Amino acid sequence: MAEACPRCHLKLDRGEVDYFLGSYVVNFVVAELLIVAGAAVTILVTLTEVPWAALKRWLPVLATVTPVVFYPFAKTVWLAIDLRIRPVHPDDFRIEGANADPDPRS
Repeated sequence: MAEACPRCHLKLDRGEVDYFLGSYVVNFVVAELLIVAGAAVTILVTLTEVPWAALKRWLPVLATVTPVVFYPFAKTVWLAIDLRIRPVHPDDFRIEGANADPDPRS
């Protein structure tokens, strides 16, 4: 995943030691909700003859694949939540190249 937004140069990691925990929680909640929703929909749709063997086979696959696939989105969702809680500060931007200030004290 990129270190910063290619358009605005906002850092995707805001520099705190445990910053990744927020995206971890978002990722975990979404993965768990998908597993529960998948099981519930399958059971409700096939109420008379629930395919328990298929559920036992596919729900662990869903539980393994979903967090891996959703992680970049969870990181972005957590950044959006964090930006609502703690507004942007100039230190949150990564500036390089011709637009960079040569004197960091100014």
